[in-house]
Amino acid sequence: MNEDLLQFIWMSGLFNQLSLKTVDGLEVEIYKRGFLNTNAGPDFLNAQIKIDHTTWVGHVEIHTDSSFWNVHKHQLDNAYNNTILHVVLNYNEPSYRKDGSLLPCIELKDRIDTKVIHQYQYLKTNKLWVPCADYLNKIDHFTITQVLDRCLIERLERKTDVIKKWLDIYQNDWHTVFYIALARSFGFGVNNDAFEQLASQLPLPILAKHKNNLTQIEALFFGTSGFLNQNFEDSYSNQLKQEWIFLAKKYHLQALPVEIFKKMRMRPGNLPTIRIAQLSDLVHQSHHLLSQLIEEENVNQIIKKFEVSASEYWKNHYVFDKESKSHNTALTVSAIQGLLINAVVPVLFVYGQMMSNEHLSQKAINILHQLPSENNQIINQWSQFGIHSRTSFDSQALIELKKNNCDLKKCLQCKIGIKMF
Repeated sequence: MNEDLLQFIWMSGLFNQLSLKTVDGLEVEIYKRGFLNTNAGPDFLNAQIKIDHTTWVGHVEIHTDSSFWNVHKHQLDNAYNNTILHVVLNYNEPSYRKDGSLLPCIELKDRIDTKVIHQYQYLKTNKLWVPCADYLNKIDHFTITQVLDRCLIERLERKTDVIKKWLDIYQNDWHTVFYIALARSFGFGVNNDAFEQLASQLPLPILAKHKNNLTQIEALFFGTSGFLNQNFEDSYSNQLKQEWIFLAKKYHLQALPVEIFKKMRMRPGNLPTIRIAQLSDLVHQSHHLLSQLIEEENVNQIIKKFEVSASEYWKNHYVFDKESKSHNTALTVSAIQGLLINAVVPVLFVYGQMMSNEHLSQKAINILHQLPSENNQIINQWSQFGIHSRTSFDSQALIELKKNNCDLKKCLQCKIGIKMF
């Protein structure tokens, strides 16, 4: 048994509490087990426990073996002086606080139902798509809803951490941070890192000076991405190259190695050249886009701001110098949805948090409620277990649940896993 399970057993009261005594025979009565401490210090804070006719209020420390108190050097730490009870699976030596007083200890090894341990081992070792797959049809709708609400916030908070790092790097320049987030999202998964590097290499103020000239915007993006470092036959490609040579010298810009952009086994419409051309058009058409998104309340109007297309050249090209059949170069509905989910919503959410604007953070969540569900392998698999996704709120939460909870087997932090116990 590991310490996480022992903490869960204590927190949930999943042990025999009748005639509970310390290892040296003092009677113990538990009024409050305390609440789990996720920071440094004792495992459970503000417990209320009666020991030998005296009621104590303080902290509880959990270990598999009592000797870990000394191994972890708690006997030298003032933070543990207010510990009132040591809860262990196995007692093998006494524990003393820094002030020299003996710490009362209870041993749980004969008080835990073996079914709890077997259930935990089953969740940790089975090879099902999610550990609780055989049990999901017994879980009530209210519990599922609670789990998805928590997972959605966890997902937003993880994305918030990335945005906060960008804010540190770019000295709280929200427009640049939004530009980085938006450009990264144009990578649509496989090229996210490459598009982030592209935006980092090509400063937003330079683009702003040329935003009224689409050809120059394309030259800046394609040149910085390394796609213009070759010889061309057609006139448009050569025009972009000449523009890039002039602008690169003017602004001291350097091209990235074009190899960072992945192109293999990719649908033509998702090739980095098409995505760069679409991003160019968005920059060309947008005016103070972040400010507009902060003010706009109508989701349909927000969507319209991303209805852009690649320029005329790309209607019969997927790559430079190689003509193709005529095709639509507009951002698809699903692509716009991806940009909203991965760039707009996280930036608005964290902007609202940092500006103490609760309405804006809630608006970000409401956007997810108003967008249709994503359609991918994870969402389709959840539906096989009777958990259906109707909105992007649901699909984002279910993706988070699968990737960062179920796959990591965090069953003891999940209400579904707790229900199983």
